[in-house]
Amino acid sequence: MRLSINKKKIYFYLFIFLFLNTIFNFKQMSKFSNIFKLNEISINGLNLDEEYSLRSDLELFKNQNIFLINNNQMYSILDDLKYIETFKIKKIFPSELNIDIKKTSYVGKTMKNGIVYLIGNNKKFIEQKKINIQPNVPFVFGNFSIEEFLILQNNLRDNSFNLDEIKSYYYFKSSRWDLNKEDNITIKLPFFNYEQSLKQYKILEDEGKIYKNSIVDLRVPKKIIISYK
Repeated sequence: MRLSINKKKIYFYLFIFLFLNTIFNFKQMSKFSNIFKLNEISINGLNLDEEYSLRSDLELFKNQNIFLINNNQMYSILDDLKYIETFKIKKIFPSELNIDIKKTSYVGKTMKNGIVYLIGNNKKFIEQKKINIQPNVPFVFGNFSIEEFLILQNNLRDNSFNLDEIKSYYYFKSSRWDLNKEDNITIKLPFFNYEQSLKQYKILEDEGKIYKNSIVDLRVPKKIIISYK
C-alpha cells in the first residue's frame, strides 16, 4: 500500500528548517562582521593637540567594517590638514588603522588680507595661528606663487647661497625678486635669466667684493651696479 504524505506538513517543516538556518547564518555573519569593526586608530607624527583634533575628525569611521571604510573620505580629511606633507594609511586586520604622517617643513611666511601664513614646502599656505608655532623663517612680501618661491630657493641652493642668511624676499609685479641678506645687503635680481645673475653675484662674494650695507643691482644685462645705503 502506498504511503500518503501530508504536503502541508512537508511545507511546514521546510519553512522551519529555512527559518532556523537563516537565523543561524545571520548570527554567524553578525559575529563575523563584529570581528572586523574598526575599534583602534593609531596616529604617528603629530603632537598631542594635532592628534586630538585629527582623532575627532576620524571618529566617524569607528565601528565601521574595516573592509568598507570610504578611503576617499578619509584621504579628504587628511588632505585638508595643510601642515601635512605626506601620509600613509595601513590597515592592520582585523580592526585597526595605522596612520603615519610627515609634517611639512616651513620655508617662509607672508601676510594675506591681514592674516599671517606660513609657506610650506608642500606648496601650501598654512595659517600660522591655527598651528600655533613660530618658526624662524624669512618674511616674503608680494603677491607671489609658492611654486615661484620654491624655484627661487632651489636656484639659490644650486648656487651655494646660505638661505639662513636671507632675512626677507620681495616679489614685484614685474615678476622679479629682491633679496635682503644679513649685513644689510640687498640683491636686486632681473625678471629673466636670474640664474646667471646669481652666479655673477656669488663670484663677487667669494672674491670679497660685497660689503655691508650694499645694494647689488643685477637688473641690467651684463652689468653689476653696486651702491651703498
